[in-house]
Amino acid sequence: MRLGSLPLVLSIARQDLRLTLRDRSSIFWVFIAPFIWVFLFGTLTRPSDPTKTRIGLTVLQQETTPMAERLVEGLRAENFDVKTIPPGGSVPTGDEAPARTLTIPAGFQESIAQRRKVQLDLREGKNANPEGTFAVQVALHKASVRLLADEALGGFSPGDDTVRVRASYAGNARIVPSGYYQTIPGNLVMFVLIAAVTYGASQIATERKNGILRRLSAAPLRKSELIAGKLLGRVAVALVQVGVFLLIGLTIFRISWGTSPAGLVLLLAAYLLSAAAIGLLGGTLFASPDAASGVGIVVVLVMAAMGGCWWPAEVMPRWLQTAAYIFPTGWAMNGLHELLSWGGGLREVGLHCAVLALFALGAGALAAHRLKPVA
Repeated sequence: MRLGSLPLVLSIARQDLRLTLRDRSSIFWVFIAPFIWVFLFGTLTRPSDPTKTRIGLTVLQQETTPMAERLVEGLRAENFDVKTIPPGGSVPTGDEAPARTLTIPAGFQESIAQRRKVQLDLREGKNANPEGTFAVQVALHKASVRLLADEALGGFSPGDDTVRVRASYAGNARIVPSGYYQTIPGNLVMFVLIAAVTYGASQIATERKNGILRRLSAAPLRKSELIAGKLLGRVAVALVQVGVFLLIGLTIFRISWGTSPAGLVLLLAAYLLSAAAIGLLGGTLFASPDAASGVGIVVVLVMAAMGGCWWPAEVMPRWLQTAAYIFPTGWAMNGLHELLSWGGGLREVGLHCAVLALFALGAGALAAHRLKPVA
C-alpha cells in the first residue's frame, strides 16, 4: 500500500462504519441483541450449584441391622437423595424404575463382624446420568471405608468427618464450558460473523449495483487499496461488537477473559480479519443485496452451529468435533475456550491465530480476484 493513499483507505473504512451504524437494524444487532442472547442462553445453560444438587439412589435393604443403617446414613451424609426399600420389598420397574439401585445383602452385618468378604450390588438404570453414577460409586467407597473404620476405631458421626475429599479430573480431561463462559464467546463469534457477512456482503453488493465501486475505482486507488479500505471498514464494525461483548462480559456478567491479554488480542484480531474477508467475499458472489444477505445469514447459522457457538463442541459426536475445524468459527471458539475456560495463553492459541489468518488471506484473495466495480 502506498503511503499517500492511506488517507483514502481510512476514509473508505470510516464511511463503511458510519453507514453500518446509521442503519437502525444494525443498532439492534450490534448493541441490543448480544445482551439479550447472552442473558437468555447464559442463564439457561448455567451449571447448577453442586452443593444443592441431590443425586437419586434407591437402597434395597435385605436386612435392617444397625450396620446396614449406618451405611445408609453414610450415603445420606454425602448429599444423596436416598430412598430405602425394606426386606421383602421389590424395586419398581418400567417407567418408575429408579436410576440407581444399591442392594445391601442379607447377612451384611454378620459378614463384616466375622471378617468375611461381602458384596454390595450397584445397578444403573438405562436413563441414569453417568456422572451421577460415578458420584455414587465414589460415595459408596467412602461410606464403606467410614463404616469399617467405625468398627475398628470406634463410632463417629458421618457428618463430622475431619477430612474432606475434593475430586477433580486429571490428565488431559477438560471441563465442558457452560453458562456465560459458553454463551458469551459463542455469541461474540456468531454476531461478529453475522454483521460481517450480512451487512458487509449486502453493502458490497449494493455498491456494485449502484455504481459506487465504479466511481471509487476512478479515484487514485489501486484495487488492493480499495480492498484494504473495505476490509478495514468491516473490521471496524466488528471491533465495535467485540467491545460490546468485552464490556458486558466484564461489567454485567463478570466473567474473566483469561490471563493472556496478548493471546486474546491476537486471536480476536485474526478472527475479525477472517470474518471481514468472508463478508467481502460474500458481496462479490451475489449481484443482489437481498440475496447476499439472505444466503449469508443461512451460511453463518450453519457455521455457528457446527463451530460450537450454540453448544459446546465437546457434547457433539467426535466426527462433528473434527468437522468444526472446517470453519473459522470452530477455531475461534476453541481458542476462546482455551483462554477463558482452560487457562491457556499465547502459546496455546498460536495455531488458532495462524489458521484464522489463513482463512482471512484466502477469502480476501478470492474476493479481490472476483471484485468487479461494475455490476
